[in-house]
Amino acid sequence: MKPRAFAALFLLLPVFAFFEVQSPSPIRGTWTVEEGCSKAIEIQADFRTALGQHSHTLKVMRADIKPGATQGTVQFAVARAAGTFNFTGTLADDDQGSGQVQFTANPQFPNDMAALGYTHLSSDDVFRMAMVDVTPQFARDLNEAGYPNLATEELIRMRIHDADAEFIRALAQVGVKGLQAEELIRMRIHDATPDFIQQMQAAGFNGVAPEELIRMKIHDVTPEFVQQMKQLGYAQTDPEALIRFKIHDVDAEFISAVRKLGFTSIEADELVRMKIHDVTPDFISKVKQLGYNDVDPDELIRLRIHDVSPEYIAQAKSYQSDITLDEIINHKVRGDRITHM
Repeated sequence: MKPRAFAALFLLLPVFAFFEVQSPSPIRGTWTVEEGCSKAIEIQADFRTALGQHSHTLKVMRADIKPGATQGTVQFAVARAAGTFNFTGTLADDDQGSGQVQFTANPQFPNDMAALGYTHLSSDDVFRMAMVDVTPQFARDLNEAGYPNLATEELIRMRIHDADAEFIRALAQVGVKGLQAEELIRMRIHDATPDFIQQMQAAGFNGVAPEELIRMKIHDVTPEFVQQMKQLGYAQTDPEALIRFKIHDVDAEFISAVRKLGFTSIEADELVRMKIHDVTPDFISKVKQLGYNDVDPDELIRLRIHDVSPEYIAQAKSYQSDITLDEIINHKVRGDRITHM
């Protein structure tokens, strides 16, 4: 190395010695009591940072609540892997309370997370991870379960909704593997559990897509409902059809009532369309009583679409006894007066 270059490097070395990584400033907020029981209270903590408003509920054991510096005041802390929340304020015997809270980050936490692939965490990332209790062990377990290097937001949301390694392994045991992080989160949110999936598999639904499982849970397509539909002859009905049954209230009672009126082999989509257009058992019965015993689902639906009531049909028949339903519908569409038929 040339002497001049060496001297320049030497001059730079002492400069680096004065730079240290600064710990982020504490984040301050307020707290109020949400709910209490004999052993614990739930605290609503509210913070405002540069990135917006943050709120979270934290459970505090009563044994951890200590008297404050002055009469009637309290102090307590909630320690998380990412840092510690220190609370001060007042708390009455009836659990009426409020005060100030300060979060101080754990300086080791970013290093622990970086070793697991989560580098360059911002102070806000660390704070939000503390709020929902993201730990290095949680991230490590996800890494081992096949979900390394998730986006920070995904990792936080997976912790919020408890989409952890145990859940992933349980899904794999019932044949559900390779899901995206968002799919895992949605399955947790809507309680599409391994037990639910196993019950659906026992009912004949194997290889159902995650989104269909989620929609089945959203619309309350239960194993019991599936069994009812099987008993009524809809054993091979696909998940989407059962979801539509639930959305439009096509239940065992409706199907049984329609069958008693002669529709013994009606298709699933016809049942749904009848429900959509309010083709009720009472409406069917009245149309049949007017002499149209061979009426089919499509004609009944068209009658409802064009607002052809049983009274309108009866009036039409009083002028032309052999008039067909199709002719009555055409009269209604044209707006013909009954006396002109």
